[in-house]
Amino acid sequence: MKKNIFLMLSVCLLAACDMVNSEGEAPDNAVYMGNTNTSGVISMLVSDAEGGRSVVTPRLANVTDEPVEVTVSIDEQKLKEYNEKAGLSLDPIAAEDFVLITKDGKESHGFATAVIERGQYNASVEVVMPKVDKDKYPYSKRFAIPLSITSASKYKVLSSPKSTIIRLNRQLITSVGYFDRGGSIALVPCDELREPMANWTIQVSMMFPSLNESNQTTVSIQSGTGDFYTRIRADKGIQMKHGRDGEDTWTHKPIKTHKWVNLTYVHRNASSVDVYINGELQKTFTTSPIYFSKQKKCCLFIGNTTFRGVYIREARMWNKALTEGEIIDKEYLPQDPTDPSLIMYMPFTKTEDGQMKELTGNWTISDFRTLGIWDEDPASIKYVENVMFPSEDLVIVE
Repeated sequence: MKKNIFLMLSVCLLAACDMVNSEGEAPDNAVYMGNTNTSGVISMLVSDAEGGRSVVTPRLANVTDEPVEVTVSIDEQKLKEYNEKAGLSLDPIAAEDFVLITKDGKESHGFATAVIERGQYNASVEVVMPKVDKDKYPYSKRFAIPLSITSASKYKVLSSPKSTIIRLNRQLITSVGYFDRGGSIALVPCDELREPMANWTIQVSMMFPSLNESNQTTVSIQSGTGDFYTRIRADKGIQMKHGRDGEDTWTHKPIKTHKWVNLTYVHRNASSVDVYINGELQKTFTTSPIYFSKQKKCCLFIGNTTFRGVYIREARMWNKALTEGEIIDKEYLPQDPTDPSLIMYMPFTKTEDGQMKELTGNWTISDFRTLGIWDEDPASIKYVENVMFPSEDLVIVE
């Protein structure tokens, strides 16, 4: 058993040293942050009332023969570097709003010193956020707690990995839309949005009671420059119908019913569309440029007559191609309608008058009949309240 432990620790030392520059050289032992993944980024589920908790783990490459004090501190520079690399804009949680607790029960803000005891190779620092002030930390922004090892009483601190970024995974109770009657929601763009757009992203979350209709769509841009029409099937996944049908126009990755499906379509450089489901790339389709034409009937359409019984929330469009990190970051939490790159935003939350709202002011909500395209009853949307996220299922809090 001791031999196996020694071998495991030796592997850890070699793996860590592979990532070390000259400042972290140590022939016999070294201090580093024991992360559960190579990115060094973990999530902490938090609610406004009850907060949340997580743990970071300073480690040694080998068992120590005497106690080693390791100091862990908030590191905003590390978060800045992560944001730049991932294309995100996470803000740090203020030191006074979370507590660092060491094994001996000592509580502190901003930094903590943990002790790796003799005969051990790790320590733990519990990170506790007792509650979340939603005014100070609004849902429309993203937050994290970046922590780094800043010193050790013995042995070198490896330059990498020495940090853990704890991203707040906010628990949200909200309302969602429900198609009481199927139909297309037509969003008529303003004149400014009818100019060529080389990059854009459309994102929406839906839950389908069934996925076996022959022409069940998600979103589409009809009568535009280039063809953007999608279909969805349980067995075939998503179809990107760019002017034609065919087996190669499908992602061929199955989709589950009665589960929330976050759909993201990214048009890049006027030449392709990436299809993502729940933050995972399904397929990239080669296309011609796709944007809104100046024809009156050229609109962004959501749903069609097959949508009865479909739940919907958080429909958005940006005038840029989101990165994969941004796609995951924006999946379920509300957005800031004043974001200049967010050009369409329909949260599908309950309003005082019960009507659908588009919050950027760039679109007029209409339907096929009103636009004179063809005679079709418009969609009827009702609202379901107290729905909890994140969740794959429809979870209603009593």
